[in-house]
Amino acid sequence: MTRERQKYDAVELLYLASPYYVRATRHAIRYYNGDDVLASKNISTAFLAPIFYPTKKAPKGKPKPSLNPETTSPFLCQDDLKEATPFPALLYGPGGPDPPTEGSTILLSELASYDYAVVGLDHPFEQPFLQFPTGTAVYGIGFDGNIIDVVGAIYNTRPVGNAAVLQQFPDLVCILNAPFNADLFGLFGYSFGGGATLGTMLDEEGKFNLAAALNIYDPFWGRVIGNSSDQTGLYFRKILVNGLLHHDFSYAAFWKTVETGVSLSVGDIDGLQRINITNTLVRKFFDHTLLGRQEGLLYQPSAGWLELTYLNRNGLKVTA
Repeated sequence: MTRERQKYDAVELLYLASPYYVRATRHAIRYYNGDDVLASKNISTAFLAPIFYPTKKAPKGKPKPSLNPETTSPFLCQDDLKEATPFPALLYGPGGPDPPTEGSTILLSELASYDYAVVGLDHPFEQPFLQFPTGTAVYGIGFDGNIIDVVGAIYNTRPVGNAAVLQQFPDLVCILNAPFNADLFGLFGYSFGGGATLGTMLDEEGKFNLAAALNIYDPFWGRVIGNSSDQTGLYFRKILVNGLLHHDFSYAAFWKTVETGVSLSVGDIDGLQRINITNTLVRKFFDHTLLGRQEGLLYQPSAGWLELTYLNRNGLKVTA
């Protein structure tokens, strides 16, 4: 017995009640890695960096039926940005081996619409499919997630890639002639990418002016997992969201609002509420850590957010 998938026309993902519209572009980050366990002969030479950035120009025409790279412009629209104040820069790591950065378009567009320049980091051979600005297509290589040594080796490419983007970011800003702040960074990621943000904070301590890192649903990896003092020093709060599973933090939260009953390893939390929670908490985290704004929602429960449970750095529940 087979089930026929319903065909959907292009739809707007969500209405953003924010000061900017959003554009997207892509850039190849050249970097030699001789220890890439998924690449041919363990050698890879580039990462793909999708960039989401604010614009005052409203989009023209109907929503496009795809988020694939060929629907995005390879260059920033300079007319939108030449009068702008430098935007704070965020570096995002997607899950692995999940869909690449574009699978988190809702969250990244939300951040970009509130004055942030968001740079994703997609790894060839790990993400299922990538297409570089040159048109070169790279397909992912499947691997057994239960083999710890393999997973650990793949994880090790993530902090390396993060460091490469951070190191080349000032040059990238010059090439694109874009008003992105190259002096202060925030890091965040989902699943595998989330664990790597904390590792990058430790590995690159004292470099690149890294102000904050946010791990969206993932256990610790690498150096962090073996050092409890690092774990305690890295974070001040853990916020649990009741009624969800791992994939609720991914694109699956949106898809379960489109097609009811689809099995995507998600919990019973409403998809739109989960999106609202994630968008709000991530934005308020960086508003607080990068811009110095007071955000009470990060510290204790608030009315209207009953799904949230707060734990301090010692694992104890925080009450209002």
